[in-house]
Amino acid sequence: MSNGDQEEKHKLDVTPIGMMFDPMEQMRELLFGAARRETEKELARLEQKLEALRQEVAARFEALDVRIANVARDADNGRAESLTAIGGALSDLGERIKAMGGKRDV
Repeated sequence: MSNGDQEEKHKLDVTPIGMMFDPMEQMRELLFGAARRETEKELARLEQKLEALRQEVAARFEALDVRIANVARDADNGRAESLTAIGGALSDLGERIKAMGGKRDV
C-alpha cells in the first residue's frame, strides 16, 4: 500500500466527533458515506482530467498561434518578393520599349 492509499484509508477510518454522538449522522454515514466518498474521488479524478485537457487545449492554441504567425510572415515575404519581381519585369519592359523606340528613330 502506498503512502497516498494509507493516508486515504486513515481519513476514512477517522470518525468526526459530531457523528459519534448524533444517530442521524451515523445513519447517513452508513447509508450514503461510501457513495459520497466514491463520488468525491470520482469528482477529483474528473477535475484532474479537466485540468489536463485545459492545459492541452491551451498548448494547442499556442501552437496554432505560432503556425498562423509563420503563415502570415511567409505570405508577407511572398508578396514582397512578387512585388519586387513585378517591379523588375516592368523596369525591364520599359528598357526594352526605350530600346525599340531608339532603334526606330535611327
